[in-house]
Amino acid sequence: MHVLTRIAVAALAWSLLASAWAVNHGLPMRMAITQDEGTLTPYTYQTGYPGYELMTLIYEQLFLMDEDLVPQPWLAASLDIHDDVHYRIELREGVMWQDGTPFTADDVAFSIGYYQTHVLGRFTTSANKVVDVEVASDLEVTLTLAAPDAGFVQTGLADLPMLPRHVWEGIDEPRNMTEAMGTGPYRLIEYQPEQFYRLAANDEYWGPEPAFDTLIAAVIRDETATFQALQAGEIDVAVRPVPAGTVERFEAARDIDVQQGAGFPSTILIMDVTQPGLDDVRVRQVIASSIDYVRLVDILLLGYGTLGTPGFLHPANPFANPDTAEYERITPEQVAGRLGEAGYTRGGDGVFENADGVRLAFEFLAPANNPTRLRAAELIALDLNAAGIRVTVRSIENEALVQRAWPDFDVSQGRDFELSMFGWSAPVNAQANLRGLLHSDTTKGTLNLSGYGDPEVDRLTDEALVTTDPDARRELLYRVQERLADDLPLITLFYQDGIYAYRPAAYDGWTYMAGQGIIHKGSFLRR
Repeated sequence: MHVLTRIAVAALAWSLLASAWAVNHGLPMRMAITQDEGTLTPYTYQTGYPGYELMTLIYEQLFLMDEDLVPQPWLAASLDIHDDVHYRIELREGVMWQDGTPFTADDVAFSIGYYQTHVLGRFTTSANKVVDVEVASDLEVTLTLAAPDAGFVQTGLADLPMLPRHVWEGIDEPRNMTEAMGTGPYRLIEYQPEQFYRLAANDEYWGPEPAFDTLIAAVIRDETATFQALQAGEIDVAVRPVPAGTVERFEAARDIDVQQGAGFPSTILIMDVTQPGLDDVRVRQVIASSIDYVRLVDILLLGYGTLGTPGFLHPANPFANPDTAEYERITPEQVAGRLGEAGYTRGGDGVFENADGVRLAFEFLAPANNPTRLRAAELIALDLNAAGIRVTVRSIENEALVQRAWPDFDVSQGRDFELSMFGWSAPVNAQANLRGLLHSDTTKGTLNLSGYGDPEVDRLTDEALVTTDPDARRELLYRVQERLADDLPLITLFYQDGIYAYRPAAYDGWTYMAGQGIIHKGSFLRR
């Protein structure tokens, strides 16, 4: 997008928001988000970040992850686990839905059942681990799991948003739900699609006081326009990480503060391993070994990042296998030798092709509104074209890319791409969710966008799920990472450091969540 066009788009956004801001008492918190996030219900939010974080300002979980990624009781007051499968939960007293109806154990039982019968990958996977729900009283419920689950508190109790039974029991098509109403610290007051959200503090909130009377989340798709707006004082915080080339400028600004830390969100290259050529692990290994990862971090991130690992997990993750920490690099001569062994020879145009007419020529999808990922795709294309693998980068809007790679967020619907830039938000890495990333059963591998399948990976990830001993679980996940590093259905390119800028005069209570950054529920509450 041309710079003048970006400025015009930003100006239009502010004019549209002016009336919404004018009706507020006092100054609202003005935040720029990257895209429309639907109606902010558990079935309509769009992205793991920041969409999930915004949604959970309205809908809440039984546990909440703190800044150190430790689950803390939230709607739950206490938890007792018996025999590794019986989870007896005492709920907090006095919690009310935003319409004044009491929150009870019946709502917990209903929520589990609703996610089980109305499929939504992320939440249904966790809910399906529960085989029985016993409501003992309004404030006591016991969940029984089919098998021990080492991460159920983190991936289930701290992840599943609770639904009000009296509202949702009549909803058969949850993706058409337009009313966002939970127990959370903020209420959705106004939603203008593709423009902005206006949330107001829930004055009857049971927990810590909301930090803002009003929160305005404006949709600004363009990165440059976002940070121009921050510099101009038109917004107070951006959910986007600060572009590497502007970090020093923002650090030097007297009216802007910056927080920085390790980032767990990943930028990855996904390959559809069912496609001709890409179904050959030797081709995938050559692709992975031909990419200059150091150049990506140095040029795109100016060093503000961590090189991707063949085992996917960030090196700071306690389950990361140190033996899968680096990709192999090979020379053009080695490329020719390895592809030759796989039955490929260079054609007249320099592109490798085999005797069956399979040419190593692929379309590479990249998001138009993410300059870092788009430029990464272009640099990777240079590397692979030089290696004799023809790559054509196609820039498309992020929503269209997601729909082709992950239609309706349901991997069972297949995929429509060859190569695609993608990324997973921090919880996938923080939870070491290799089962979701790689399992061939689409009810378990809900993030398996590659169509990858390996019985040994399935077995190892299933076993890791029910292994509660940390050392034994770590050993299983180490072996999964070794398989991933060999098979390479996806290539982890880098982890961008979390560098977030905000205007402290508007609010200085942002806290940094390990691996994720400052946009998380805790930052929106007074301590």
